[in-house]
Amino acid sequence: MKLTAMRKKTHSNLKRLSLIITSIALATSTTNADTSWMQKIKPFKNGPHPKLKPTRLEYKMSWKGTVKAGTMTFDFNKKDKRYKGLNITQAYGRSQNLAYALFPYHFSMTSFTKSSTQKPLIFVADEKDKREKIKTKNTFKSKHVLHASTETKLHNKSNKNRNHKFSFPNAHDPLSAIQFIRRQPLRNGDKIHLCLHPFKSPMFSTITVIGRETHNGRACIKLDVKLQKIDKKTMHLKTYKKLTKATLWISNDTDRVMVELRSKVFIGDVRAVLTKQTRL
Repeated sequence: MKLTAMRKKTHSNLKRLSLIITSIALATSTTNADTSWMQKIKPFKNGPHPKLKPTRLEYKMSWKGTVKAGTMTFDFNKKDKRYKGLNITQAYGRSQNLAYALFPYHFSMTSFTKSSTQKPLIFVADEKDKREKIKTKNTFKSKHVLHASTETKLHNKSNKNRNHKFSFPNAHDPLSAIQFIRRQPLRNGDKIHLCLHPFKSPMFSTITVIGRETHNGRACIKLDVKLQKIDKKTMHLKTYKKLTKATLWISNDTDRVMVELRSKVFIGDVRAVLTKQTRL
């Protein structure tokens, strides 16, 4: 019984952290009938802050900053002559150490966005653990998002396909959202409202600039992050009960990279800390 409980907790810690960072919502929720959030979403437009040069960011993922759970890497704005006028960003990671022994898990994601506006065009993702693998493709059109995913159970190779259309024009994928946020002015007290469609569930996010401070030895901008699910049919907001608080520190410099994310979720304090930054 104890080993089973540990496996479940370790899997939950790692996966929830990676999913929260990339804005995944898989939670029980209550509904708010207000749809005024739709008027808060701005059209796609690059902010005044410079574009991030091709950069690799490597992170250590942990529970409470002590129990190492895995690693995650971002490759921002990779150069590829085949895709002129597009930004290509990838994220990939896996469980490690005890977490891997108890629950092997890895994921990869790729985002294609327009360089001129940061509007996403295509987002694809692959996830795999010892029970199933999930392939996701979200296509971002001018007035809606087309979602397609396949869940394959590894023990019997059975497939479950999901397809839907989310009718909202200004939705981000999780990687394009990161690019969009870092290019905004980010003055103290500013609020940024985003509509996200990271995987199978659309979300509404409010990012508030709390202020400036030194964190992990770097001058940082401190952000508060709130997430709510969106009902695809009614466009009403739903409370995301499994995330109670998320705090993000990004470097207060030209690069504006994520230095640390701390998330208060139902299982406790989960974190991602930058360990290495290199140019591609």
